[in-house]
This record gives sequence, structure tokens and C-alpha cells, in this order.
Amino acid sequence: MPSVTPSGALCHRLLRLALRLTMAALVLIALLYCGLRIYAGYLAHRAVSLLAEADCIQVGATEDSILPLVARYGAFKWKPESPIPTDGCPDKARCEYYNAHRSDYAYGIALAPFNVMSAPYPQTGHLRRTIAALMIQTPSSWRDPLSLRDWEIEVEIYIRSGRVEKVLGSIFVEGRTRWLGNTWVLSADTHDQEIGPRAYKIIGTALTFPGNGGGGILQYLTPAATAEQLLAAHSFDARCLTGVVPCRHLCDLTPRAFQYLNQHPEFGNIVASDDCLGPQKP
Repeated sequence: MPSVTPSGALCHRLLRLALRLTMAALVLIALLYCGLRIYAGYLAHRAVSLLAEADCIQVGATEDSILPLVARYGAFKWKPESPIPTDGCPDKARCEYYNAHRSDYAYGIALAPFNVMSAPYPQTGHLRRTIAALMIQTPSSWRDPLSLRDWEIEVEIYIRSGRVEKVLGSIFVEGRTRWLGNTWVLSADTHDQEIGPRAYKIIGTALTFPGNGGGGILQYLTPAATAEQLLAAHSFDARCLTGVVPCRHLCDLTPRAFQYLNQHPEFGNIVASDDCLGPQKP
């Protein structure tokens, strides 16, 4: 039998080592992929639950009634901005109105998987800093199959004299080419919301998040809003958060809002050139 030379044995061992390292790397990548998918899916489920609970909060409810939600999601408490100086205010009456109707304080909750939206600020922990840097430097088209799509869910509950005065819910997510967003605000103060006598209004907004910026919608509601209007404001497609294929347009994120606006264009001022608007009623 031919003998194995030392160089041949060395090559054989190196080949086996390379094969083992390759297999170990593939297993590590698979575990990382599964871990990210599980983590993103869990946090998305938690975010959807948070928004569903926020949808049920009523203006005028007691502060005690929302404290379980505050504790469950780890909300932080802050005082609203200081009164606006009326001297030199372009609309003195409005400034005085704002100062007289400011909330005593508010509770805020924010859920985000990778914290890229706060990337300009110091991240806590080496892992968060590493992931934030990775997210910023890696094209979204490379990150989508790994569920490394950034998004953030925000809920704010404003309290005045021990009662809920205003509730805000927001969702922001990376789309295929730009950020997409939907924010709804429920308040009995129509002066604050600038919606006049209506119980519902939808307007377009610009987003200035990292990357290409984007577009969103802002939906104002009062307690007099109909069930259809509430559904239009609160509904969104959660697949935009964790789906392998990202959402392209705002109507992919909030289809019911655009369906309602197509049927009732008098409630919105979004330009007809938006990708999501169909033929307008005369």
C-alpha cells in the first residue's frame, strides 16, 4: 500500500479543519438568522399588542385605568414642554390657549428592535452599538431576508387633572425605498388638532429618518369619530414589520386609511399624486 507522505497528511488535516470551520460558520449563521427572526417576531407581536391596547383608551378615562398598561410596557413619564412665551408669538391667542390647556404630564412607550432611529445618540451596551452601526452601513435590501428591518412603535398618553386628555399612537418602518409612517391622535380638543368641526381628518407628513427619509400620514380623531374612522386610523399591516418582502407604499402599511380616504376625500388633504390614492370623487 502506498504510504501517506507528511505533506499529504497535513493537507488532509487542513482540509478537514476547513470543512469543520465552514460547517460551524453555517450553523452559526443559521442560529443567528433564527434568533433574529424569533426576536423580531416577538417584539413585533408585543408592539401590535401595545397599539391594540392604546386603541381602547378613551379620552376622559382615569389615570388609574391606564397604569396597568404603563407598568406592563415600561412607560416613562415626562412633563410636556414649558409654556410658550406670548411676547412675540405670531398667534398670541393660540399661544395663550396652548399655555392654558397644557397637560400636567404624559406617559411614553417606545418599542424598536434595533434602535437605529436613535443611532445619532449614544447606545447602551456594545451589542446595541454594534447592531446600530451594522444597520446604518448595510443596505436594507441585504438586511430584509434576516429581518434586520428597523421600525419603531410609539404610544403617548397625556394626563390632565387625573384624566386622560390625549392619546397618540405611531408606527414607523423601513419600506422598500423609504420610511413609511402612520400616526393617529385622539383628543377632544379640536382647537389643538386644527380639525374644526369634524371628528376625523387625515393629512400627509414628511419623515426625516436615517437613509432616504420618507412619508407618512397623520390622522386626527375626536371621541365623536365613527367606528369606520377609528378602524381607518388604527389599522395597519403588521407584515410590514417583519415580512421578508418590505412594504412599498403607505397604502401597504395602512390600507384601510386610504380606502376610507378614497371613499371620503373631504376628510383629507393628501395630494392625488400619492401612490395610494385612486380616482377621486368629484
